[in-house]
Amino acid sequence: MISLLITLFIFNSQISRLDFVGNNSISSRLLHQEIISKKGDEYNEINLAFDIEKILHFYKTQGFFHTEVTPDVSFKGDSAEIVFMINEGPRPKIKKIIIDGAMEEEIKELFEIKINDFFIDEKIKITKDKIKNYYKNHGFAYADVKYILEPDSGIAIFTVEKDKLYYIRNIIIEGLKTCAPKVVRREIEIHRGDKFNKNKLTKSQRAIYSLGFFSTINVTMVKKEPDSLDLIFKLHELKSRILNFGIGLSIPLSFLFSFAIEELNIFNLGHRFQIRPAFKINLEKEWETKLEGRYIIPHVTPWRLTVSILPFLWYEEKLDFTRQTRGSEFRLSKLFSDNIIFSIANQYKYVILEPKITLPDTIKGITNSIKFQLMFDYRDDFFNPRKGIYMLPLIEYAGGIFGGANNFVKFEFECRAFQPFLGNTIAQRLKTGVIVPTDGMAIYEKYYLGGQYTLRGYPERSLGPEAIGDERYGDILGNYNFEYRINLPLNFGVVGFFDLGFVADKIDSEQKDFLKASAGAGLRYFTPIGPVRLDVGFPLMNKGREIYLGIYHIF
Repeated sequence: MISLLITLFIFNSQISRLDFVGNNSISSRLLHQEIISKKGDEYNEINLAFDIEKILHFYKTQGFFHTEVTPDVSFKGDSAEIVFMINEGPRPKIKKIIIDGAMEEEIKELFEIKINDFFIDEKIKITKDKIKNYYKNHGFAYADVKYILEPDSGIAIFTVEKDKLYYIRNIIIEGLKTCAPKVVRREIEIHRGDKFNKNKLTKSQRAIYSLGFFSTINVTMVKKEPDSLDLIFKLHELKSRILNFGIGLSIPLSFLFSFAIEELNIFNLGHRFQIRPAFKINLEKEWETKLEGRYIIPHVTPWRLTVSILPFLWYEEKLDFTRQTRGSEFRLSKLFSDNIIFSIANQYKYVILEPKITLPDTIKGITNSIKFQLMFDYRDDFFNPRKGIYMLPLIEYAGGIFGGANNFVKFEFECRAFQPFLGNTIAQRLKTGVIVPTDGMAIYEKYYLGGQYTLRGYPERSLGPEAIGDERYGDILGNYNFEYRINLPLNFGVVGFFDLGFVADKIDSEQKDFLKASAGAGLRYFTPIGPVRLDVGFPLMNKGREIYLGIYHIF
């Protein structure tokens, strides 16, 4: 009975202190992240034993092979104090690297470790994987790499088992129902007669998956001859037609409704077609409707260009004016790598703007421009990136030899950066732009700022020196957004943000209200198609607030 009472007492004791002593090389913050016991939890001997193993394992990954951990547990009333007494022991360095089964000159650039480095587990495993992938990308389909560490003598031994050099004998596609085999085959970068290449095989799987109408893509390698392989792509085909709905809300109250119909394999040629209507209205009975389309033809010409045709028709009914915009964009894109895309586009746009209050009665204009754009995308995820960088420089030339009423040159640069911080994500975006008129140019071609995608807390298109009704514009744009994105349980998250920006015809930092800033917070709910967003923004130089409801992060 006494034993039982003591056990219950121990298990009901709350951890009031949790410290580390002797950890001279590893910070307490990192060790706290490794263990499962937390301050405020109930004391548990099983968890304590597991924490000791976790600490020992972590030290080993950092190059400590003789670490000792002794827990000092004391009880005061109904609380428990835990101090992990750590004797780190020696931290040997690498004195010699031995390579067996491969030429050192062939793979020495792949090593993440070098002489006099510590035996860091992560770097050693990265080195192993890089060597293995090197040979798999050079025809050795079953290559493997093993390593032995002798920390007491400072030796690291890497053994490369290349096996045979294999060539592709045949490529077989299984599981197709309605899709034509050629639609899949043109996404496969490895061909009959090629040496086996793991990287090309992986990129082929990704390309097939990105078509959008396959749920799984598995590849089986079958040995056929002493030096030949058959690759069997086993696919599970889905329906190629998609229907999407979207809703949005902002305060002062306005509602947005949109839907899209998309066919991912039109004519069974891998062409994609989408039509997307949208409608928005506010309490002042201002409304706008948009009808946008997209037709994409992949792999045109031997250079594997992508052709996109993007027609659009917009109509806006404002208190001060009505605006009709119609036109189309013809775009050629070239994928240079998984991360770099170059595109050149011609956009033809016709605008009719009819003021209701001021003269002139009607403003009409054609903008005929050519755009050059280069996209660098090194984010780890499209919908919810946690690390990486995205850059988008753009040059647009309008008018001149292309004709039209608007003549200008536009220079833009956008950069987005994502960095993990304390288990969450710091997200930043910077966008700058300048438009240089070369002859006449209508105000609606200029930059604007304000609203849920640029400067939250300020009404949409509310900043700038030039005006059409309540909308304001300028020749120069600067916009910076900062977000700290915190993940919560049950697919929820919260965001704190700070926005900064200006629109002007000239840079005048001495002007009192040159820069506008806002701050706020938001709630996120993560779905398979992206996060649902609810933000509240407060302008720091003005009174008021704006509330936004939508889908996806703003960047």
